[in-house]
Amino acid sequence: MSGVNNTKNRYAEVVIPLRFKESLTYLIPDEYIHCIQQGSIVKIKIGNATHQAIVRRILSSPDFDTKKIKKIEQVLNLPPIPAIHIKFLEQVSKYYMCPIGDTFRFAAFSSVKTSKREDKLLLSKNTDSDLMDQEVQVTQYPKPNEGSQESPNLNPTAPSFPLPTLSYEQQKGLEEILEQFKNGKPVLLNGITGSGKTEIYIHLAARAISQGKNVLYLIPEIAISRQIESRLKKVFGEYLKTYHSKKTVAYKREVYKTIATNSAPTIILGARSALFLPFEELGLIVVDEEHDSSYKQTDSAPRYNGRDTALILSSLLMSNIILGSATPSLESLYNVSTGKFAQVNLSTKYYGDSDCKITVVDMNQERKKWAVKGSISKILIKAIQKRLEAGEQILIFRSRRAYATAIQCPECGHIPKCPRCNIPLHLHKTGNYLSCHICGFSSRSDWNKCNNCQSAQMKTYGPGTERIEEELQNLFPDARIARFDADSTSSKKEEERILKQFAAKEIDIIVGTQMISKGFDFEGLTLAAVIKGEALASIFDFRADEKALQLLTQIKGRVGRRGNSAEMIIQTSRPEHPIFKMIQYDYCTSNSILGQEREDFSYPPYTRLIRITIKSPFKNKTEKIAAEVYSRIKASGATLVIGPTAPPIEVIDKEYHLQILIKLKRDKRSIEIKDKLFELLKEFPSKNCITDVDPINA
Repeated sequence: MSGVNNTKNRYAEVVIPLRFKESLTYLIPDEYIHCIQQGSIVKIKIGNATHQAIVRRILSSPDFDTKKIKKIEQVLNLPPIPAIHIKFLEQVSKYYMCPIGDTFRFAAFSSVKTSKREDKLLLSKNTDSDLMDQEVQVTQYPKPNEGSQESPNLNPTAPSFPLPTLSYEQQKGLEEILEQFKNGKPVLLNGITGSGKTEIYIHLAARAISQGKNVLYLIPEIAISRQIESRLKKVFGEYLKTYHSKKTVAYKREVYKTIATNSAPTIILGARSALFLPFEELGLIVVDEEHDSSYKQTDSAPRYNGRDTALILSSLLMSNIILGSATPSLESLYNVSTGKFAQVNLSTKYYGDSDCKITVVDMNQERKKWAVKGSISKILIKAIQKRLEAGEQILIFRSRRAYATAIQCPECGHIPKCPRCNIPLHLHKTGNYLSCHICGFSSRSDWNKCNNCQSAQMKTYGPGTERIEEELQNLFPDARIARFDADSTSSKKEEERILKQFAAKEIDIIVGTQMISKGFDFEGLTLAAVIKGEALASIFDFRADEKALQLLTQIKGRVGRRGNSAEMIIQTSRPEHPIFKMIQYDYCTSNSILGQEREDFSYPPYTRLIRITIKSPFKNKTEKIAAEVYSRIKASGATLVIGPTAPPIEVIDKEYHLQILIKLKRDKRSIEIKDKLFELLKEFPSKNCITDVDPINA
């Protein structure tokens, strides 16, 4: 078998999927000579602790004294990780400047934890046969429904699927995409909301599966997967597998084995972590809502972007890749302009176009006229009442959950703050607690009584979704109202219940955060409203305007998707802000304005960014490390370096933070600087020095 060890190659370089910065070398015992290969999952000992590890490569001899070398303890009865997948992990590690162990940790490792029954040795030479015994039973392909389009019969044994019927524009777009795939180019599908991008993805996926290839369908949020899964299940049946953090370990282990053994062509619907399944035969990658910042891993290394990592995977496996969005990122539009991507447009809605009336309400003026009740203007109240009387549905968007973003004592001025981050605590009236949305600290107490002077009647500021829901209940007591945010959908069951009821028109008004703005298709939704629109543009971030414009466009796209009259109302105290004018224009026209600003100030996509965050419980230590890091950065050859500076929130979870921003030109010299910088920063502990390549904010 290709890659299997022989008696001359008795050493294995292994990677522990932990924060190890380098590989380790172990001796392969005689009994494992014929069953260990590149990609095998083994057990090793470091000191007295036993760890699982991945064999990165087989060696004929190590670079050190073999007398000190330890033996591999055990080989797990799991499919080996493909060589091409190991190469993929190495490239991700290099690009995102993180230790190899951190990247290998994402190789679906937690998903393949073995049971006692499975945890047996592979002592047979016939490793292929052992792996084949683990194949998932292949189910029968579903038959096409009467009157539907069928997937192309590319070979006599190819499956057929009940495909959705395409409009003329969709069919034309599909043909353009297939032509660009022949040229080997990634395709950006720029389709307005409601134009039917999903139907095209389904047709492309059916072609790939009919060719015996796997399909990876990426979505940015787990919440979106419920509705997409339902649509895909009707077409692909048992060929569809869903993969994300909410799935059980046992289920994910079976998905892992299905992909690792290539037991049947499969379509994987997953969040960004699905990229690290051990694909070999991958015919298509779909990156839906490619602009979404949720594709970025921010809390641990590797801090990768799912969209960009999908492009790396596609290049290695030579698979087709399509990136779709109604609001494409400036990075993707830039890649189109340079010829790296091809662009295909969908400019009309699948169910017919409908004008969306956009009204920007100046809340300063409305308050002066006493035309506001709580957080809601009389203009919006009248619009909601009109839709309710017509039996239509309403979406109310607020970018902050909780009841209030801060509370203050009117007597002494005291504001309860997070003891770890020194920022105002959010009030959650349901549950009666205060919490920090940065570090997660929470405190249950009598929030309506000042802890400083003991006076009552604390004043609330910054209404969140919880308060807006309460206000709407008071204004429209007969309306059926639900809230959709991280607090109200903490369980999968509750999340599914709310979405199902809203889709069935059993809920009249839904109040939500960004979770409700992405990818959903609700037939009866005709009015969308944004509360405190200025909060979208008040973020200290060079991407703030782009993100705000994308979000407003996505919210706008939720309404009138069946040709019904659509309306969007934006309440703001800053009606003069450019984004509230841009939302009236064509999205790409507005984005070209933002693109010019980015180019003028040397920000992505015209440069590449690396953000180095230095943190420590001690301010002087943080400053000392930052000074040393800065000198290393200058030694790497980087010339445009900003900082060290304090971020908007300087203390997070009792640690002081400083940041250094590096801007690099998009050329080969930048690659050399990155490689050198990675080596220069290796000695700093990851707990004190965090590297983020292509950060989503800076």
